[in-house]
Amino acid sequence: MTVQTQQPQMHSLMKLQEYGGMVVLQPWGEQGATGQSLTFDMQTGKLTLADAIGKMQKQSVDIFGIMGTAKLQTGCVLVAVTGARKVAVVRGCQVYQVTDTKLYGKYHLNSKDDDKMMELVEEACDPGIFGQQFFYSYGTDITLTQQRFTSLSESSSGEQKPQWARADKRFFWNKHLTQSLTEAGGLDAFILPMMLGSIGEVRPVQFQTPDKHYGASITLIARRSTQRIGTRHWRRGADTQGAVANFVESEQIVVLEDKQGNVTTSSFVQIRGSIPLLWSQIPNIKYKPPTRIAPPTEYHPAFDRHFKELLETYQDVVAVNLVNQHGSEGILAQAFQDEAQRFGQTSRGLRLVAFDFHKQCGASNYKNLSTLWDTIKEDFKRQGFFQSGSLPGDKQRQKGVVRVNCIDCLDRTNVVQGLLGRKHLEYVLDRAGLLDATDILALPNTFPQVEKRFKWLWADHGDDISRQYAGTGALKSGFTRTGKRTTFGLLDDGVKSVVRYYLNNFCDGRKQDAVDLVTGNYSISKDGPPVISRMPSAWLPVALALNIVAWACFNFIYLALGRLDGNTFVNFSQLVMLPCMLAFTIIYAVGKFGDKFINRPQLRPDLSQVWK
Repeated sequence: MTVQTQQPQMHSLMKLQEYGGMVVLQPWGEQGATGQSLTFDMQTGKLTLADAIGKMQKQSVDIFGIMGTAKLQTGCVLVAVTGARKVAVVRGCQVYQVTDTKLYGKYHLNSKDDDKMMELVEEACDPGIFGQQFFYSYGTDITLTQQRFTSLSESSSGEQKPQWARADKRFFWNKHLTQSLTEAGGLDAFILPMMLGSIGEVRPVQFQTPDKHYGASITLIARRSTQRIGTRHWRRGADTQGAVANFVESEQIVVLEDKQGNVTTSSFVQIRGSIPLLWSQIPNIKYKPPTRIAPPTEYHPAFDRHFKELLETYQDVVAVNLVNQHGSEGILAQAFQDEAQRFGQTSRGLRLVAFDFHKQCGASNYKNLSTLWDTIKEDFKRQGFFQSGSLPGDKQRQKGVVRVNCIDCLDRTNVVQGLLGRKHLEYVLDRAGLLDATDILALPNTFPQVEKRFKWLWADHGDDISRQYAGTGALKSGFTRTGKRTTFGLLDDGVKSVVRYYLNNFCDGRKQDAVDLVTGNYSISKDGPPVISRMPSAWLPVALALNIVAWACFNFIYLALGRLDGNTFVNFSQLVMLPCMLAFTIIYAVGKFGDKFINRPQLRPDLSQVWK
């Protein structure tokens, strides 16, 4: 099937058939073939257009798009989208989430090293692994914000470009994988830009008062940057070019439609990203790895490049820094403050706001977030938000962005971004005459069901971003979801912290390799890929120690019940104390030599700490 849009047509359904060392993709519709077929040579990677095939064999497979191709040492593989589901509507076009993918060509590889690299490609493109969520649309470019899309659409040259050429390169996740298709030329209908992140929506929504009635939808999009992309501890801070880890652009789109069919669209964009200095926290099996930071002269250029690019893209930046103002976080906070002051001496448009989230809010006193809101309220009003349609004040543009960060840019960050998203919704409803934005209880009192769904929308948003970077849902998501800090929420945070510790120390090195390979941070050389070696795991000695402790506890119970013969002291010493001492020795050794057990990235370990 071919989807007709303002842009060149996109193939939304294809029949895929393997013929020996070739893969043939035939665009398909209700009446059969809808255009030329595409042939992929699994040995050379060559892509060739051919005549349409009117009848496909029964063994052909339905696919919904091409994620891309990867060239290995002894062959090439093609990644096809074999499953997808509708998740939202953006600009009147369906948005899909990838649910399944399949690699073709992997059985034609003739090298064990290629097999290992192929497994990394497979894992990186599998939506069921690593918490990855890939999204695409045949009809509109979801890598662009509503404001950028509108500006580009108003340009006659923008309308003629294929979707992949219009896409925001920062969020074009499979750009490297589709490079062979873009270079081949003439394959625009086969090139499907994908975005890694999150998309959720609340639809349908009814806003009704005695004198007004609007149908509405609320859509929340997270776009994860491909620059300095990776995992929580293997990608921190900035690189030398100013790209920061865990950079995500979040856009909230509110669409209102009155009874006469008049539509108003409002969009609010905010961003998050790691503190833009050269710093690292390399895992060493300790719960909190040591923080290392480069000398100031090393990170001056990176800091400047980062904020100059943000100012060029968003015009004005209010940076809200939520880290602790003491300890290792305090060192980073002070360095951030010093850099912002230095940057402000030669450039305008950056304002840094420090808010020690843990000190101000503690474990449950989140009402103090009002202090932060009072500090940035005028900035929020000055920057505004995009709006077009029939409401008063329509046809306005957002003239800046709030950049929020904590250490991970996950948990504390999501709480604050949810607050700003709520303010945007209240301001839109205020302009429509549906509530008073100055009344902090107006939304829950007037539209309680909408508020509940809105909270869940933001909680899911934070969980999705967190899984991709840290491996678990966000901490403090219980507050985002319910507006309350509960005992269950605290326990849930504790469990997530333990899981993060395990993943970050014993799994994330491989995940980082997979991401680096498919996004182009690592390229396979002609001399062949490196051997991906199996790393030692700490779980064998830890499991042994736990079993010894369990055995000692079992013996202690039998001893306490008087079921063991002989001298009680001797039995206690031999069957309880000695095993516990042995277990302690094993655990101590694991901690002492913990860095030997860490699962480290092997393709681009140099990117974890970019300074010497």
